[in-house]
Amino acid sequence: MSLVSCSHAQQQKTKEFRLPDVPVTLTAPEDRAAYLSLHYWDHFDFADTSLISRPEITEQAFVDFLGILPYTDRAQAAIDTLFRRAATGQEMLYHFIGLSDKYLYEPNSPMHDEELHILVLRALLDNPCLSDTDKIRPRYLLEIAMKNRPGDVAADFTVTCRDGRRRQLSGIKADYVLVYFNDPDCEDCRRVKELLTLSPVVNDLLESGRLKLLSVCVEGKTPAWEKAEFPAGWIDGYDADQRLTREQVYDLKAMPTLYLLDAEKRVILKDASFEQVEERLF
Repeated sequence: MSLVSCSHAQQQKTKEFRLPDVPVTLTAPEDRAAYLSLHYWDHFDFADTSLISRPEITEQAFVDFLGILPYTDRAQAAIDTLFRRAATGQEMLYHFIGLSDKYLYEPNSPMHDEELHILVLRALLDNPCLSDTDKIRPRYLLEIAMKNRPGDVAADFTVTCRDGRRRQLSGIKADYVLVYFNDPDCEDCRRVKELLTLSPVVNDLLESGRLKLLSVCVEGKTPAWEKAEFPAGWIDGYDADQRLTREQVYDLKAMPTLYLLDAEKRVILKDASFEQVEERLF
């Protein structure tokens, strides 16, 4: 029994992720990145389900793989290759789907990246090993992700302000419009609200008139919104019909959600952090 245990422990210890050997003839960084991304999983044994419980191998390899993709224009092909090979077994396939959700889709992930997640969703929808039922979720997520992307004109909507006036996003005139979708009951919303309130960059632009800040309570006219106080320079209102969430006009999977728009209401930043907004406006 002890000999078997020792043998098993030795096998576990010697397993490691092996990168492909990039041909020395490829010298341009983009060519090397493309080759590496396309052949990244060449030596990974997708049939070995024990690797699912070895995050220091499989999960770390996946994270490193994601780090290569921004440096190549073959990212879609590389992701297609990963999920085609992972489909050798349902357990391994769903493990990599779960890793994609964890790192690319979850809003609190430091590697959250909607553009890469879109490539994953497309790969899943094109994967013949997934049933039509299994494709319902990725199809839905892709539909939502394709709304209000950077470069698109943001979908218009109307808010009701504290004085009863109704204002449309499209009617707000400024070089930049920062839309702060929130719920005053949300702790993270209060934290981001304070950051925006204290930001010299945001306040300078508000004072100059180059920036307008539209705060939208997505839950409607709630008691928390009625009690809340907002800076005088903000446009503060609520979604009276809760159309934004009911019709999923925007991807609001977490509160708060920040969108930075230009003068034509084209999306500059989607679902951005406060730090990303401040850096872009600086």
